[in-house]
This record gives sequence, structure tokens and C-alpha cells, in this order.
Amino acid sequence: MKSILITFCVTIGFISCQKPLPKTVHLYGELKNFGTELSMGKQTPEGYILREGETITSDEQNKFDITFELDAPAYFRLGRNTLYLTPGDELEVFCDMNDPNAGSFKGDGALACMYLRAKPFPKGGSYIGREFFEPDTDFPKVKELLEVKISEALQKLDTLSGVSEQFKKMEYGRIQFDAANSYFSYSNYATYYLKIPQDQIKSFSDSANAYFKPTVKKYLKLGGDADYLNVDTYRSICDVCVEELGEENVDQAIKDFISTFKLNMTLSSKGPIEEVLEEKKKVEEEVLLPEYKEIISKAFSKYDALMPGMPAPELAFNTEDGKATPLASLKGKLVVIDVWATWCGPCIAESPYFEKLAKRYGNEAVEFISISIDSSDKPWKKYLAKHEKKSKQYICNRTNFAKYELFGVPRFMIIDKQGNFIDAFAPAPSNERFEELIKQNI
Repeated sequence: MKSILITFCVTIGFISCQKPLPKTVHLYGELKNFGTELSMGKQTPEGYILREGETITSDEQNKFDITFELDAPAYFRLGRNTLYLTPGDELEVFCDMNDPNAGSFKGDGALACMYLRAKPFPKGGSYIGREFFEPDTDFPKVKELLEVKISEALQKLDTLSGVSEQFKKMEYGRIQFDAANSYFSYSNYATYYLKIPQDQIKSFSDSANAYFKPTVKKYLKLGGDADYLNVDTYRSICDVCVEELGEENVDQAIKDFISTFKLNMTLSSKGPIEEVLEEKKKVEEEVLLPEYKEIISKAFSKYDALMPGMPAPELAFNTEDGKATPLASLKGKLVVIDVWATWCGPCIAESPYFEKLAKRYGNEAVEFISISIDSSDKPWKKYLAKHEKKSKQYICNRTNFAKYELFGVPRFMIIDKQGNFIDAFAPAPSNERFEELIKQNI
């Protein structure tokens, strides 16, 4: 009887061990200085390439509450904060768009998210700070300052408890790659802050890179492991790792990621034009792993609905006084669209060309509209108060353009009188082909 009971218990234990782990993640809390709707970007290699994420909508008190499915632990980008989430997590979140260090987290995964508040920003030079540009700070001093910061980061990670070994592995790699990125970034920042004369910049940069190269090499040693594609700093320098370590010493997934990412960047800016489709054929031959071939297929399939002749997806935008205007209300007119933002330099540079065409062709049959994707209407209204515009001015949340595959701005589109795309990736107004498209379709 006892043996039967033991067998029964072991069987029940085995069955319970086979019970699927929960996949649902529950996040709730408050988001300060964010727009009412945003996308929390998933930072897996596939999620990053395809710009996948979870949409968060906040109420008037900046409160939000979402649940979503997650198959494996992953990093997510929420404004300037990075979250590390695991299937089954239930986490209370407070994030301030203007201050990542003000973030607070309670519940499952809180320790990892709290640790990530202070992580460096690759595009900000990682560990580089203003103290590196004092007049008497030479290359050896820069190295000394950086090594202190790197050592402090390693000590902080070493004392971190209550997190998974995989998380610690990823964060150890992040420190190594942030170290390399800091040395890479130094000369670019130094030429600006030290006001290096234009004719001396190349010489200065060459000298800095030569001095730091032996140190950089030791921080790239882990760069052959594809696991690190989940880390933003590594993604920003993975091509350098391939060059330094040699293609034979890096995982195939890294090489496939680089090829796929570059292709998708070109696709995102130009659309599926003939030139990009030819590049797709080449990359598909280079890429060996089926998961990256699938990513390429997914990336291009998103653009099927944006081809010439296809109906423009539903879109709504607001006037200065907050009145909602649907794109469908402009049917019957040729609609010429400029998507921009006040913080975008190239957008501001193209604006005079767009306005000149609006003045020349704008009439009852042709509507020129400019749509800002500023997260707040304050800078937008301030800009409009100082700049006279011929085109009609609107604003909307960037997430409204999800079906338009809006990766960056400026973006120009031309839609016919039936509401169908003439070109969802029109050339810039400064290009004479833009005016030709308008004249051909009036």
C-alpha cells in the first residue's frame, strides 16, 4: 500500500511539474510626462527589427493597466526606462519620461527593473560624461576615468541578488559592450566639447582610436554570443564585433541579424521599391537561419497594404483646438501629407519646400496637410505661432500611424481622390520627383 501511495505521489508530482508556466504579464501604474498612448517596444532581436511591442493607453490621471502574453523573459523599452519582464510577472510601475532614475517598481521583477533605471544609453556615449572633456584630460586620464566607471558598474552587478542568472549574464555583457562603446564614442564627443578645429578632427580621432584600441579589444571578447542581441548596446556595435573577432568566431544569428536589420532599415525609409526588392533577394541568399528568413518575410508582408492603389488605412488627427479630423473626410481631393515633428532637423529643413508647393498647388482639389507627431502639443503650438504655414496643420499620436509603418520622420505621402495610395513613401519635397507626382495626379 505504501509503495502504491509513493508511486501515486511521484506521478502527481511529475504531472504538476509538467504544468505549463503562466505566460501572462500584468503591468499597471502611472506614466508621467508620456503621451496618452505609446508603444512599449520589445527588445528581442525579432521584436527590435520588426518594431514589435505592447500598446499602453493612459487615462486622464496618467494611470494604465495592461496584460499581455510573453513566452520568455525579455527586455522592453518604456520611454527612457528599460524593463526586464518574465512570463507570469505582475508589476506595479511608475515611470517619468523625463527622468528614468525616478522610476519605481513593485512586485515580480522589480529588482531587475530597479537595477536597469541607471543603465547607460548607447547613443549617449554609454559611460562618457562631461568630466571627460576638461582641458587637462588627456587620453590616459580618459582611460582612468572610464575604468573607474566600469569597475563601479561591475561591483554593482556583483552585489545584485534576487535576479536570474540569465539576467546577470546579459547585464555583465552590457557592461562590457558599454565599455567598448564608451571608447568608440569618446572622439566624437571630444571634437565637439573640446572644439577641435575641423582640419584636426581626423588626426585627433585616429590618435584616440589607436590609443584605446588594445583596451577596446578586451571588452569585445564576448561579442560572438548571439544571446547578447537582446541587449541594446550590443546591437549598436555587433557589426564591430564581427570585424574584430572574425566571422568564423561569431554565431550565425549575429551575422543574420546584421543583414536582416540593415535590409529592414532600408525598407522602412524607402518602402518596397524595386531597388529594395533587389536587395531583399541578395539578403535572403546570405541569411542562413530560418528564423531570420521568416523575419524578412514578416517585414515585407507589412508593406503589402501600403502599395500604390491600396486604400490608405484609417487615420485621425487633431486641429490646434483639439477637433478630430479623419483622413476619410478628405476623400474627393488629392491629399499631400507631410509627417513631421518639431524636434526633427530634417523635417524643418524640408518644410519650406513643402510649403512652397502648398502655396503653388493647394486649392479645392488638392489638400496639403502637415501632421506633427510631437508627444505634447505645447512645442507644436509654440512652433506654429512663430512660423506661418500654407498647409493645414494637425497633430496626432505616433501610434496612430501603426498601420503606415512609420519608422521615422520626415515622411511624405500622396493619396488620390478615392483615398488610395499613390505613394506611401514619396520622395522629399526638395526632390523634383515629388512635384511631378503631384502634377501627374491632379
